[in-house]
Amino acid sequence: MLVKIYWMTWGVIGAAALLLFAAGVFTQLTAVVFGFIAFGMVFMGMMGVLPVMVSHPAPVLEKKAKQPKLQPMTATHSKMFGTWKSA
Repeated sequence: MLVKIYWMTWGVIGAAALLLFAAGVFTQLTAVVFGFIAFGMVFMGMMGVLPVMVSHPAPVLEKKAKQPKLQPMTATHSKMFGTWKSA
């Protein structure tokens, strides 16, 4: 999801730059502002896009056989180990 948002943001910034250039108001100051925005976008891409690209889901292994359900313990501690008698 972050990749789509990232590329859509680049598209919006590019479209805004093209509109300003076509209107004739893309001055040097405007270019500097767009440069700062592009610099921030590169770092946003590193933080948001690279972890998605580097990580991957665990491989699908063969299905495990069903484990038998454990029965609840019915004997109490004193029945199993005897009662504690202090001296």
